[in-house]
Amino acid sequence: MYIMSFTKKYCTDKRSQFTANFIINQQKFPILNRTAILSTATLFSLLILLFSSCTKELSPIGIGLLEPIDLLKLGYTDTVQIRAYSIAEDSVYTRNLSYAQIGSMYDPIFGKTSASLFSQIFITTSRLRFGTSPVFDSAFLYLPYKSSYGDTLSNMTFHIYRLKEDIVDSIHAYSNTKLSYDAANPLGEMTFQPRPHDSAYYGGKTQAPMLRIPINSTFGNYIMGAEDTTFLNNNVEFVKFFKGICIVAEPQNMPGKGCIVNFSLPSDYSRIQMFYHNTEDSLSYSFALASACSRFQNYDHNGYEEAIPILKQQMEGNTELGQQFLFAQGMAGAKIKIEFPYLNKWFENEKIIVNDAQLILGNGSVSDIFSNPTSVTLRGVGEAGTSSPYPIIDESDDAAAFDGYYNSRSNTYRFRLTRYIQQVLTGKINSNGLHLIIPSASYVGTRLVLNGTASPQSDLKLYIHYTKLQ
Repeated sequence: MYIMSFTKKYCTDKRSQFTANFIINQQKFPILNRTAILSTATLFSLLILLFSSCTKELSPIGIGLLEPIDLLKLGYTDTVQIRAYSIAEDSVYTRNLSYAQIGSMYDPIFGKTSASLFSQIFITTSRLRFGTSPVFDSAFLYLPYKSSYGDTLSNMTFHIYRLKEDIVDSIHAYSNTKLSYDAANPLGEMTFQPRPHDSAYYGGKTQAPMLRIPINSTFGNYIMGAEDTTFLNNNVEFVKFFKGICIVAEPQNMPGKGCIVNFSLPSDYSRIQMFYHNTEDSLSYSFALASACSRFQNYDHNGYEEAIPILKQQMEGNTELGQQFLFAQGMAGAKIKIEFPYLNKWFENEKIIVNDAQLILGNGSVSDIFSNPTSVTLRGVGEAGTSSPYPIIDESDDAAAFDGYYNSRSNTYRFRLTRYIQQVLTGKINSNGLHLIIPSASYVGTRLVLNGTASPQSDLKLYIHYTKLQ
């Protein structure tokens, strides 16, 4: 408003100043030829027209693009009916991620969740040989910390096993797959409290935050005791002989305890370092968890058997309970189906221009241990009810305007859905609804509890500003 007022005043003052100057000039130079007078009058008229345009009010978004005859009225609604409920996520793509999630936690709302890693390891030297009469001394698995989610004061136990099946990229790419492993002969284990932000001390110096798990002689003896050493010539042969490892967390059975630990994998530091000696020397050798190693994650939510009843019943198909609370969980857990059942019938026989549409969702549970995701996202729902792998058009057009970030002041998430709502109204896209999911790129097993559609504290609304045309 200040800018508009200033513009009007500036234009008015300039118009008065020009008029005064014109009159003064006429008085000082009364003898003007007819052509000069007409030219000056024409210029004066044009300037008056220009200055008068300065007094026009600023138009609402989108209105300035319309012909005046088409403009009938502006409208606003926040009473669009919304139907929402929680459903299970089938699986997510976890092949060769740039991080590893390993652990077990018992969320008092969502129940038990575990994450396991299945990965190949590579030799780092072609035609590797261990010398005459090699003897295993010790070994350690190094995993660089990235972050964690849950209670890091809880004791956790990781078990390392040798895989009994090959990792096949075309088959083992999703979070609902597993491989068999040699559970009777573990390669190593460790009970610890995660310290993702504390430096580690080993090798005689302070190192970056790192988990170092002891590996026993089963590993070294299996590799160095083989009679045929041709498998040490290259990695193609090596993974046929040693198919890889899996890292499994011991289940957490106490509510509120446990966590999911996130590791930077692969990295220059993710490896198994083995120390050994032969008849000639004491040596060490590193096996890499490298970028070329095939790997995948398995996530298990135990069917939400230990979840609170309202969540468990929604996962079993009771959609009406979404009126009270809504639940979403990362790592292929739960997602929220959001429907606008009558939106495509709204103004069915009228022309509507959507100027702005915003979906607001209010958080229903705040926890210091099981924190809210920093962002969530929306995906379109296909005819088969599956989530689209692609973002809805608003997000791909402008991710910043699309939003989806957590606002700690209002305890809400917001999405701008202007183009999406317009396309539903015009029938350009289906009206199957949206899936709210916690993106896997958040690197953590975050979870979210929202107020339901009929909750007294509900902030779940769709706000639409529109223009109705003739």
